[in-house]
Amino acid sequence: MSSDIMDLGGETALNLTLSGSVGTFNVGNGCKGQHSIGVKFFLTHLGFDFSSGSNEALLSNLAPVREIFNYEELDFDQIMQRDIDDARVSSELIPYLLDSKSHDLVKLFPPIIVIVLPVIDGTVKPAGLYPKVDSFTFREEGQDKHGIYKIRSGIIGEEVFEFEMPIKNGKQLKHDLARLRLNTHKTKLVIVDGQHRAMALLALYRNIKDQWSDEKRAPFKDYYLEWTKNYISQFDIKEINMPIMLCTFPSLDENYKGDSDLFKAARSIFLTLNKTARPVSESRNILLNDSDIISNMLRSCLSVVKQRDVRSQYSMRIFNVELDQSDNKQRIQSPISITGVNHIYYIIEHLMLDNGNVKGVSARSGYFKSRTDLEVNNCMKRLDGRNILGSEVADDTSRIKYTAETADKLTTAFMKSYGDHIISFYEQFMLYEIHNRAVLRLEQFLLNEGRKLRPILFDGQGIGKVFESHRMNLKQKIKEGIFETEAPKIEEIAKSLDVISEQIHKAVEQFKSERTEFILAESTNKAEYKTEDKYHQSIIAWHNYLYDNIFTTVAFQAAVICGYFGILEMVNDALEKADKPKIKAAEYFQEYIEQLNKFFVPKTPSQFRKIVKIFRGELEGPINEWKVVPTNFTFKHVVFRGEMQPDEWPKYRYLILEIWRPSKDDIKNIVFNEIQECRRQIFLGLYKNYKKEYCQRNMKAEEGLVQIELEQIFNNVLHDYNAFLNNIGTSTLKENEMRKVISNPSAADMDDTGVDENEQQINCSV
Repeated sequence: MSSDIMDLGGETALNLTLSGSVGTFNVGNGCKGQHSIGVKFFLTHLGFDFSSGSNEALLSNLAPVREIFNYEELDFDQIMQRDIDDARVSSELIPYLLDSKSHDLVKLFPPIIVIVLPVIDGTVKPAGLYPKVDSFTFREEGQDKHGIYKIRSGIIGEEVFEFEMPIKNGKQLKHDLARLRLNTHKTKLVIVDGQHRAMALLALYRNIKDQWSDEKRAPFKDYYLEWTKNYISQFDIKEINMPIMLCTFPSLDENYKGDSDLFKAARSIFLTLNKTARPVSESRNILLNDSDIISNMLRSCLSVVKQRDVRSQYSMRIFNVELDQSDNKQRIQSPISITGVNHIYYIIEHLMLDNGNVKGVSARSGYFKSRTDLEVNNCMKRLDGRNILGSEVADDTSRIKYTAETADKLTTAFMKSYGDHIISFYEQFMLYEIHNRAVLRLEQFLLNEGRKLRPILFDGQGIGKVFESHRMNLKQKIKEGIFETEAPKIEEIAKSLDVISEQIHKAVEQFKSERTEFILAESTNKAEYKTEDKYHQSIIAWHNYLYDNIFTTVAFQAAVICGYFGILEMVNDALEKADKPKIKAAEYFQEYIEQLNKFFVPKTPSQFRKIVKIFRGELEGPINEWKVVPTNFTFKHVVFRGEMQPDEWPKYRYLILEIWRPSKDDIKNIVFNEIQECRRQIFLGLYKNYKKEYCQRNMKAEEGLVQIELEQIFNNVLHDYNAFLNNIGTSTLKENEMRKVISNPSAADMDDTGVDENEQQINCSV
């Protein structure tokens, strides 16, 4: 910025003037390439005294992110905010402001934090830097000591913002008569902290002024219908004022040459503030984290998905990825999502930072969050980082220490070698493509028939949960008689919400029915699945079970992706030692996915029954009397009886290996060896389990078992395991080899859950 005495004449484009105080602070961690960025903020207030023109102007221009930008046009680097819990705003924050029982108490909220963000000309898309920022000292003619100090972004007539501070006795006054002027046509006021507090004010303002007609506002009007204009008029809302801080980053203008931008600076403020505020979901923190190279890689993957549109070959869209996994749970909550931020992050973390020690079916051990050394944990080797970056930069780079240029280079290498295949898996694995296609059909139906329902399912993550919370809260208020004079009207609102809830339920059920229809579209003898020409509810429920408990889990998705690349890494290590050319991931990935599709998407009723046998049990009776009888040769009985946590993904990896039939001998040999190791571990674990259960049933000690009893136990294990393998359609166990496993358990020393005891202790302690 320059500082000169200038004539500031000309016609300005600044149309909103605020009065308040000016201050500064810095954001950033000061790491190499990530120096701190100066923030110049303006502190003022926001309220309902409309005699002050700035209050109404600010309320009309302030809006949550969901109403400012087209979500589809934003990159993941530009997305900061979580979804608004409108139910909480309506049930907690507005009543706090409009509380006639405690009218003598001060109604105070912490400041709303807003970023003054420029937009690209002709669009509503945010720009990464301000137009050129200059500073000036301006004195009226005849003034000796007094004047005005201004900081302005943009030339006169095209300004973005302008700070104005009086000068008295040669000093800038930061508190008295300071002004911030904004061009609301070239800026957006983006809330980075306090959007729920702001929404409480905005909802009241919009109800008073009837300003919900905007297309982006309208879907959320129903959450605030109970706060009618007549009800609000009972309160002296002119006395309600809320502090608001508007932040700018003057050094981040078009002349800036560093690694940062307005989005990174805004994310830094958001994350810092939310460390001590109402907790942000882990998935949202992962998305925003600029100090983790794995998060950079994650955002790169999701950005590719986000660019998918009607011209895409596949049906996956960004709403098929759960961005805000509520309560930091691993299980997918949204019915339209097939995976989540935490899922993909976990997969990338294990791909990049695995030490190459996946052993059979043992659970993954170690605390991956603490793995920051990219060299020690093989990330540099996998991405050819030393060649890409140079040895000096590579030595100075870690998972949490890197420049923007370094992150770009490593992320580009990651996408080429791994990221594109991750996306291909989610698009080409047929059960995901089928799910996503059914979701697109649901979206189209709601666009045509249920426009009021679409935002609840598609606009943001978790809005359905917010809607249900609001519906139940309103019922409770009616029950408690809170709305005395307008109770009949509020009851009608509640009834309309009940109708919407039922419509949502029916739409989701119809989507799940169509998903099953797509899965069985190419199956023969469809009549076996139907009654009265419709797929029987038990068939639909079965596929719902598969999606909810297997295909959308972290464990299954990590097994498919990490399992493939783990095998490929073993193959290439062997080829490197033999001085032979390495195999590229793309050469056999398509073959791999196609074989999984062939296995998991049944083409005949017999194949369908085999999948049921693998995961649940024997299927008996005609479809209208379907009964699943538990057996001893399901995956859960033979391979792993515990709860399938993410780190147990090697168990699913084993199942995938049994299905996979590589055409290339180098891969085939490694897969065969891995299968044999897994089988030894599983057989020994199952044998120990059966022996323990036999002793419990017969009240005997293990050391007291005689040979005939041990032989019976062995034969039962062999029978059940081979029955499981027969359902998969693979080769069965050889009796003599399994006897060797029992006689030499140290070669596959597993506990009775199929997990190495020492490794299990490590996992528990972590």
